[in-house]
Order: sequence, then C-alpha cells, then structure tokens
Amino acid sequence: MSQTTTTELQDRAETINTHLDEIATPASDDAPAVNVGHTRQEIEQRLDELVAHRVPADEAVRTVVRGLVSEAGLEQSDLPPELARLAGYSAGSRFERVLLDDIEEADQWIDVVAEVVDLWEPRSETIAQVGLLGDESGRLKFVKWESAGLPELVEGETYRFQNVVTDEYQGRYSVSLNSATVAEPSETAVSATAEGATIDGTIVAVQEGSGLIKRCPESDCTRVLSGGRCAEHGAVEGEFDLRIKAVVDDGHRSINAIFDAEATVAVSGLSMADAQTMAMDALDTGVVIDALTERVLGRRYRLTGPVVGEYFLVDDVAEGADDENLSDEALEPAVTGRQPAQRMLAQEINASTHTFQESDEERAPVLSLSPTGVAVNRVLIVGALTEARDVGSSSEYWRGRVYAGSEPVFVYAGQYQSEPMQFLQQATTPSYVAVVGKLRPYEAGDRVNVAIEPESITTVEEATREAWLVEAVEQTRARIATFERGEARVEAAVEHYDGELEWVEQAVTDAAAELGLEDITL
Repeated sequence: MSQTTTTELQDRAETINTHLDEIATPASDDAPAVNVGHTRQEIEQRLDELVAHRVPADEAVRTVVRGLVSEAGLEQSDLPPELARLAGYSAGSRFERVLLDDIEEADQWIDVVAEVVDLWEPRSETIAQVGLLGDESGRLKFVKWESAGLPELVEGETYRFQNVVTDEYQGRYSVSLNSATVAEPSETAVSATAEGATIDGTIVAVQEGSGLIKRCPESDCTRVLSGGRCAEHGAVEGEFDLRIKAVVDDGHRSINAIFDAEATVAVSGLSMADAQTMAMDALDTGVVIDALTERVLGRRYRLTGPVVGEYFLVDDVAEGADDENLSDEALEPAVTGRQPAQRMLAQEINASTHTFQESDEERAPVLSLSPTGVAVNRVLIVGALTEARDVGSSSEYWRGRVYAGSEPVFVYAGQYQSEPMQFLQQATTPSYVAVVGKLRPYEAGDRVNVAIEPESITTVEEATREAWLVEAVEQTRARIATFERGEARVEAAVEHYDGELEWVEQAVTDAAAELGLEDITL
C-alpha cells in the first residue's frame, strides 16, 4: 500500500470534485436538477478520515464517490465512464485488457488477464491472498482484500480480472483486487513470461543493512525498522527477517544485489533460527553479519532474479558458474559506480608499479596501470595464506603473504583496516583466503613494490580458489588479447613498462596447466 500524503489526498479530492461537477445540471422540463452538494474540502475530509483508519487510498476513493453518488440520488447507469471508474463500477460489459508491463501509473482502474504465478502467506487478516500475477509482458504483485469477497485464486491458473486498481511503492507497481473487482477463470491460458536475468558473479562486499533485521508488521508494509520505528507507522514491534545486501562482481562491472531470507539461507547455509540464536547468545546482531560475510564473501555463484529499482533481487541461487556475466542490459539500473575487482595473477599485480589519475579532480581515484594496459582500482585474489605477522614498529601493522597463482602477493593491514588486520592476527596458516582490496605501490630502497590494501579477507575452501584461478586465467588472456589489438592503454603501458608480455603469458600457461587446461592458447 502506498504511503498517502496530504498532497495526494488533495489531488484525489480535486479529481473527484472535477468529475462530480461535470454531471451537475440545473432542472429542466425533462429531468430534475442534479446537485451532488459537496465541496473539495468536504471530499478531502472524508478521504482523510478513511485513510486515517488504514483504509487503502483507492478503496477510500471508491467509498467516497459511491457515497456522494448515492446521496445525489444517481444510479450507476447515470455516471460517465471516468466517474464510474472512480466508484469502482464496471463500465458495462466492456473489457479493455492492459498488459502488466504497461502499468506506469498508480490509482488506475484496469482490466487484466494473468496467471497466478505464486502465492504468499498474508501478513494481515484484512488480506485474503497475496502473490504474483504474470502475463506475456511481465510480473507484478497483487493483493486480494478480504472484504472483496472474491473466489479463492489457484496458483498456476489464468484469470480474467476486471476492475483492479494499480498501486505503487518505491517504483514497484502492484494491483489491488477489491469489492468492485470481477475475477473469473479465463477461457484462454496465459503463460507468464520468465522474469529477470541469470548472472554469474562473485560476492565481493557485504554491505551495511545485511544480517538479522526487523520489518514493520503492519498490513502490506515491509519497511525495515530503524530504532524500532517504521517510517510510515511509527513505533512498532517488528518481525525478524534475514537478508544480505551485497555487491556482486564479475571483474568487468559490479551490481547491487539483495538476497531475501530464502536466498540468504541458500547462499550461506545460515537459517533464520540459527541467526536469531546466534544474536541472542551474543546480545548483538552484528555477529550475524560477520557469519554471513565469512560464508559468502569471495564465492562465485549463479544467481537468477529481477532488477527492481537499483537492486538485483536474488530469487534462485546455485553454486559454480558458466558464462553468464553481468553484461545483460536488464541489469543496468543495478550497476554500481564502484570499480570492478580485476582477477589478476601475482606476476601482473606485482609488476603494476605505475599509478595515475584520470582527472585533475581532488577526489579522483588513484589507479594502477598494469603491464597489459588496464587501469586497476581494486583486485580480487584467492589463494593460500602462508604467512601472517606483525611488521609494525610503533603500532601493529600486519602483513600477509598470499599466493595468487604460483607467486605471492603481500597484503598489509593496519589500524585503518581494522577487520582485515584482526583477521590476520587470528589467521591459521596455511589456509585458503579471498582478498578484495586496492593496489598500493610503495618504494623499497631503489625499487617500487606493490601490495594490496585489503577491504576484506575471509577464509574460503579449495574449490573457491580453483574457480578464481579459472577466472584469472580467462581474464588475463582477454587483457593480453586486448593489448595486442591496441585497444587498451598500449602507449602508456609501453612507456612505463617494456611492452613485452611473454612473462605474463607464461604465468597464464603455468596456471592453465595446473588446472588441467594445457590446450589453452594465447
């Protein structure tokens, strides 16, 4: 249900008033006068009273219009089409079908033919059924109110819905089935279109707002509580929910993704009950975020779901991946401004000593130039952590040695990377780890070395390391090919390095041989 503001009520009242004025007529020899006897302020007051009693806005409009029409002594047949729509009356037997994907405005009375794709458990006694409708064009949520008195809808069946009302919340549309709605089985079945996209990507960040959260328990409201308060309903006793807000990255672009409770359990293996017990024992919900991060960070998954607003909403999760990257145009609204994490072998990382900025802006990021001519902001490596020790003098400054392929990369974490530093303090060696971080060249005597300043480090399994190595081989091959075609920053790379890439090619060949991909060609 959309949040109805004073301005919206004023607009609705003005719309009702305008249509009622259109039917007001003086008395004539053939007919008595039609005087609805109202003012816009009176209409607004009636609407406000109903909304204040938690009546949905479209139902409030229907109730007010029907009341005014009845008070004026008018019959349904006396009403023009637009006023009949506001009152929730069917416009005769005329049925004008609207495709679900064509819905672009709230509070419109429309007719649809759609399949009941999915049904959910209603969260309020005022709701009879709630779920998803689908047709050839798309899918959207529906709510069937208890007061509508409509027949039970069956999942998988196609229905002809006349007089449903559109609603909108945060850019997501839905339809409401009320007492004016006619719902009957359709003679022609509709096959709902598959929705969303299937992607392969690695979770490179678990964001704030993840873990065990509380949502508003009010009817048709799923807002996350802040300090025990709902933005619409004020202080409420929330209901627990579990989710992950993540950044998913394929090395070329990254997207914002949300895993609901079911998808979170599927991707992490942590159940709602386990999460609640964990938080209760620690008296801190933060431990749940830590547990989720440890279980999912650095892992690659195949994910399926739609893009809604600025997020990819994960519906289905599978481990492993194939060739479904993040290039699908449908993902565009969820794409982040964050630089993707390159998959690079140690040899290329350690040789990326030159840095630059793409603009003169003060806050422009410092990028590293790789010998393959690629601008690098951050990297993802997965490999064996063989050493972790404090190398600081006046304060703790921890160094980890991680083998990204056949050679090591150094990872440094101090007080400004508190969580990665804590990880290194407690790390078991040797063990497989996933590291996401930024390249930081530094001078060491008469030479320049490169290290990773970690954003996150987590323990992973050997299979994750092998999956990463496959990605690193594939993406390094692609960078070499781009360089040879002259499409990368070739001139800059030749200027700062020697332009010869045989050693990178050899690193790829060695990694491919380890993976059993000896037939790989460069």
